[in-house]
Amino acid sequence: MFRTLFGISFCAAMAAGGDFFPLQQGNTWIYREAGSGQSFTVTVGTPVLMNDRVYHPIRGYTPERLLARVDEQNNLVHVNEETGAEQIVTSFTPFEDGWWQASLRECDQEGKTLLERGVFDGAAGPFQGVLRIRYRSFSCADAGSESEQYAENIGMVRRVSQSFGGPKQFDLVYARVGQVQINAAANAQFSVSMGMTRNSPALEATLRLRVNSHLPVTLNFPSSQEYEVLLRDDTGKVIWRWSDGQMFTQAFHEKQVAVEWTVPVEIPRPAGNGPQPGNYTVQAWLTTAGASPKFAATIPLTITPAAQP
Repeated sequence: MFRTLFGISFCAAMAAGGDFFPLQQGNTWIYREAGSGQSFTVTVGTPVLMNDRVYHPIRGYTPERLLARVDEQNNLVHVNEETGAEQIVTSFTPFEDGWWQASLRECDQEGKTLLERGVFDGAAGPFQGVLRIRYRSFSCADAGSESEQYAENIGMVRRVSQSFGGPKQFDLVYARVGQVQINAAANAQFSVSMGMTRNSPALEATLRLRVNSHLPVTLNFPSSQEYEVLLRDDTGKVIWRWSDGQMFTQAFHEKQVAVEWTVPVEIPRPAGNGPQPGNYTVQAWLTTAGASPKFAATIPLTITPAAQP
């Protein structure tokens, strides 16, 4: 049996019917159960060549690590590394006249891939035309999968699992599939980007706070100052500070951001004998209450000489 590691990423491309489990190194999916907050993560590792076939290690999809590929019959199959034999883990070919053995699951289970497609209505969706799979168990009543949904070129988007407390629905909240990224979890992200002002040779930093949540983010400020911006040279020395020379009232106030808040800040070019080209760093943060800023960002910047008239 011949086995080696690939130094490149391999993507198993599916024929007609779509790719319901994109096997590419680095692909990651995170699922969460809304009631308890319980979650699990599925990842795809470095591809392996075995018996002239390419397999990918998959962690988190089943209780044990899989070494899997999608075969010509549109089945996700796991290979036994000692014998080379393959077992079906999940079948993506609709067939309602029988059940297939769902190997390596938490319980002894069988699956049925339904002909009729469905709709995924979770936070990461909606996805139309999702493939639906039903499961039945024989050896345990309080564990194993009840059903799963798969979106083409995305992967599994929902799994309903049985437990002592009843069914638990795990929905996709984050995915990185190739160049596609999905993030449905509540989050807030702060960034700073650079550009040129329209009417002067000055630079313009754009501070941006984006909120992805059904509730707004509440920012508490101990004074009327809401942000700060620094320009540092390549030695780390601060050569410009936005707040220098400004007056701020010492009055506590709060600000709520529901979707996005952007602030443009003009940064003059470094003074001296003409424009000073070089490498700089822009640091920006929101001056919220507390010892450390909750939202901060840093970006490198190269300043070139201004065009001569």
